[in-house]
Amino acid sequence: MKDSEKHQHDTPLEDRVPFWRKMGYGTGMMSYVLMVRGVNQFANPVFNDSLGVDPRLVSWVMGGSRLWDAMTDPIMGSLTDNTRSKWGRRRPWIALGAMLSGITFSSIWLFPSGLSEMGYFTWFLVTSLIFFLAFTVYSVPYIALGMELSPDYNERTAVMSYRTVISQVGAFGVSGIYWFISLDRFDSMAEGMRYAGIMAGILICAAGMVTAFFAREHESALSRLKGEKIKKVSFFRSFKETVREGPFQILIGITVLMLIGLMLVGHLGYYVTVYHIFAGEKSEMVGVLMAVGGIVSQVCCMIAVPILAKISRSIGKTGTLGIAMILSIVGSALKWVCFTPENPWLSIIPGIVMSGGLAATWTLINAMIPDIVDLDELHTGERREGMYSAVHGWVFKLGVSLALVVSGYVLTWSGFDAALGAGQDQQAVFYMRLYFCIIPVIAISIAFLLLLVYPLKESRVREIQAELEKRKEAAES
Repeated sequence: MKDSEKHQHDTPLEDRVPFWRKMGYGTGMMSYVLMVRGVNQFANPVFNDSLGVDPRLVSWVMGGSRLWDAMTDPIMGSLTDNTRSKWGRRRPWIALGAMLSGITFSSIWLFPSGLSEMGYFTWFLVTSLIFFLAFTVYSVPYIALGMELSPDYNERTAVMSYRTVISQVGAFGVSGIYWFISLDRFDSMAEGMRYAGIMAGILICAAGMVTAFFAREHESALSRLKGEKIKKVSFFRSFKETVREGPFQILIGITVLMLIGLMLVGHLGYYVTVYHIFAGEKSEMVGVLMAVGGIVSQVCCMIAVPILAKISRSIGKTGTLGIAMILSIVGSALKWVCFTPENPWLSIIPGIVMSGGLAATWTLINAMIPDIVDLDELHTGERREGMYSAVHGWVFKLGVSLALVVSGYVLTWSGFDAALGAGQDQQAVFYMRLYFCIIPVIAISIAFLLLLVYPLKESRVREIQAELEKRKEAAES
């Protein structure tokens, strides 16, 4: 089948996911975004720039806690795959995880005042480890549930598009936190984050509960649970079968490269804004600029994702993913000229260009994993959405852990010293800007080259699904 012929397929009525169910599932991503971005984006401004903790210590906590999170993912994936309940395999865990995550996220920012550097470090370490265990309980079944809402190739992309667009509400919240904790009424960002953390924790719990109550699996996924039609599979064999799939290995490589490119320098946006654009002045204007920039990026993302999802129906997921990666590369390169003291508002432009590209990248990658689950079922006769979700999350978090640990050193290598305040060496500011631009460009470019050899185009996926349907009919006859 030629690529131009792929658009001829129409999603069967029974495989279409109702609007309200897509909304219910997507709402849970608000919690996911608040949790991940909340820790990643505010750890350095609060614990390093406000409380004086060495950035290397902050990066070790962030990297170590994500490594801990990654280690628990495959265990959670196997557990949720083997769960049997009248509410399905995923939703009971999502409800539990949402409650625990909301409480533990708030606790990270409720540190006692007047601690030493090691005291703040210890508080951040312990609360982060507990929080990311709760996050695993929530995130693994949540991602797996998205793979079970529809068996259709294009409908899977539609589900992930809803998820990405709705997730921007959580991203709006993160951007709003920048403004909130920068208000003059607070003595420091650390004080403001106490209140913001509590409000975010409540929203995390509420949004996760919406998914648990209103996002039900497709009937085909539920029917396999009846009468013990699915045998429980051992953890080690399930893990082995998952990681051996070639297309999955390529997708993992793309994921890791994207993460390294973005996470290594993500925190530098704050430092470049404060110490290059505003010459070290931590005014309320810093929070306003970062909040507005984040909100504008999220709006652009919400506009771009449905457009790219529609393009995907014409040229397939891989072609659209390539376009998204190119947008991300261009946006990263623009940081060099747009982050400028002469016109601070130009710093919003790279985020506009990158937002749609990055959002589409994660949307399409997550929509491609269920296609690999189909291939795995063709090879093994088993379905393990939970394990694929967990292993992809495991690798994702290992990449995040590595990037976060190294990110603290990237800041140190630039020559930045929090004790100098506005008197930073200009060479340090130059290297912060350079790393901020060039590292993502290199990493995403390599990921783009990997995409060129990815084998599961739409025509191949439909062949796999047709063969699975024949097997099902033969088994029932």
